[in-house]
Amino acid sequence: MIDDVFQAAIDILNGGGQAAMSTIISSKGSLPMSEKSKMLVTPEGKIIGTVGGGCLEADVWTEARRVMEEGKSNIQQFVLTEKYAGESGLNCGGVVEILTEPLPEEGCDIFRAVLELKDRGRRGTLVTILTDHPSYPDGKRKMLLCDDGSTIGSFGDEALEAFVTERGWDVLQGENFAAIDHQTETGDALRLFMEPVLPTPTVYVFGGGHVSFFIVRAAKLAGFKVKVIDDRPAFANAERFPQADEAIVMEFDDIRDAFDFGQDDYVVLVTRGHQHDQQILEQLYDCDARYVGMIGSKSKIAKMWKRLEAKGIDAAYLDRVHAPIGLNIGADNPEEISISVVGELIMERRLGKVKHTRRKRSHDKRRDAVRAGA
Repeated sequence: MIDDVFQAAIDILNGGGQAAMSTIISSKGSLPMSEKSKMLVTPEGKIIGTVGGGCLEADVWTEARRVMEEGKSNIQQFVLTEKYAGESGLNCGGVVEILTEPLPEEGCDIFRAVLELKDRGRRGTLVTILTDHPSYPDGKRKMLLCDDGSTIGSFGDEALEAFVTERGWDVLQGENFAAIDHQTETGDALRLFMEPVLPTPTVYVFGGGHVSFFIVRAAKLAGFKVKVIDDRPAFANAERFPQADEAIVMEFDDIRDAFDFGQDDYVVLVTRGHQHDQQILEQLYDCDARYVGMIGSKSKIAKMWKRLEAKGIDAAYLDRVHAPIGLNIGADNPEEISISVVGELIMERRLGKVKHTRRKRSHDKRRDAVRAGA
């Protein structure tokens, strides 16, 4: 959704048009929207993206029209309490600040660079000066810090840029948005907004069977890129997996050389047999994937772990593997299993490292039963 907002902004700027972009810059308490929401409003009133819907979004839409007319940024605060709910129905109890700004002159290059970073699996931090200050006028308030140390845009202030480079790296490492107060060398108080630019995470589904079909659908709905890998052409193709970003046919003994898994990659093992899962797990030893999970019952996984440890695979590595895969929701069929699996992927993505324990799950045996169709 955010990518759509940036792309729309690029298209509008390339066409010589104008629009206003609204971004959530701080939040507290329960909210009816993602803390990473953005919305673009055109002069015709068209909306791309969202900041939560309802009357709140209507108020932001009105502000966006005003910002376009006056050409000046503004920050609004909304308190989503009982009083506000009486008008909007959004009784969430939270507080949110939303920046609405005209599309900046330097926006096209910066927004294009943001999308290029994400598309290449790279990272960065987008920094915006929130304070209305004559030294940093509208159109000169954004800078993109790239993970290779390069920058797009400039504030024209070396000391400020040194500060945002240091803090921007911290924001990127934590993968969290931040509104930061800073005092310049001349004593001016500035408020800065830093938002991490992260690649769309990719789920690698090994095995092209029935369970995989539903995992792919659920993962795409949750906003992941998805690649399906199988050693059988009939089980890894675009016709079988129309929603997958890529279907790859390859032998399972080529995994280590074929993929360089990183911190934005999630590996899901749902092949047609534990022998293939074990073959892949051995090759994933010491890989940097953010998540590795495997389908199967606790008893069969325990036997595999013994075989792997006997072959010299470190127990600490095996402790990282989510097996049995998925959240314990009592899943009883491939559709429900896919929800439990993708739910665990979302938990890892949004909440950080998920603590995993090898506990007995009510649906372990059922997962072995559906493996026959995996």
